[in-house]
Amino acid sequence: MNELPIRFITTQLNKDLIPLQLYTVGSNIQNALHRPMGFSATQVLITLSGSGRIRIKGQHDRVAAKKHAFIIYEGIPHEYFPISDEPWLVGFISIRGASVPTMLQNMELKNGEVLPINELELLWNLAEHIWALAEHNQPELIWKLSELLYSFLLEFRKQTLFFSYHTPKVDRSNPSEAILEHVTTILKEHYTQPISLSEVSKASGYSHQHLNRLFRQYFGVTLNQYLQNLRILHAVDLIERNKHITLNEIADELGLDSRYFTRLFKKNMGMSPGEYKRKVHCQ
Repeated sequence: MNELPIRFITTQLNKDLIPLQLYTVGSNIQNALHRPMGFSATQVLITLSGSGRIRIKGQHDRVAAKKHAFIIYEGIPHEYFPISDEPWLVGFISIRGASVPTMLQNMELKNGEVLPINELELLWNLAEHIWALAEHNQPELIWKLSELLYSFLLEFRKQTLFFSYHTPKVDRSNPSEAILEHVTTILKEHYTQPISLSEVSKASGYSHQHLNRLFRQYFGVTLNQYLQNLRILHAVDLIERNKHITLNEIADELGLDSRYFTRLFKKNMGMSPGEYKRKVHCQ
């Protein structure tokens, strides 16, 4: 993916009139950046290649590898900087408006949370479309850009949802959605134990094949991939919170063989757990 020169939308209408407005969009090779006073807009940042470390006041450091994204709320002190040999190419969209805090809260998108992206190209194509339209920077386009921003945030939530600990909100009158809630609850309560997906299927009353179809429909991944992502998310949390934890201890915590855990982590994160740990905790 190529760099996209930053584009600014200088026309900002009343934030109550258009509660979701684009401020900047683009992508660049990111160098170290320190913002002790925060930024004047909420930022959605996506690692397109390389990796970087994010440091937000009051939180532990996090690493955003390729195909990972994070959001930094408006006005929050932060800094981030590259940590890989490969240049850290970061795509960004910054947004303003009265509805932004409520929308992010309703979508359960937390400040500073790093989330893997399921289909990077699909999400970034939407960002490129916004970037192309922003070239004109005309007042009459503000409304269209607001529509595209809303679509982008919905797609962002969809692409990162199945990596979240949160159980999706479902319509319990819909049998398929009710069973999804039941199965995801089982997985989230038992993912640190050796778990048989055939037993999970049996407990749901559905065949493994049918459950896979439901998970692909709602989350874009199979039942097994959903379980793996829960484990990786927990492993990342353990590494970030405890610099002294060993890889064997993490594997044991997840109920996995250490060699299998290492392969699984590298497949999902683009680096080994040992390398991730060094990047997170290096001073």
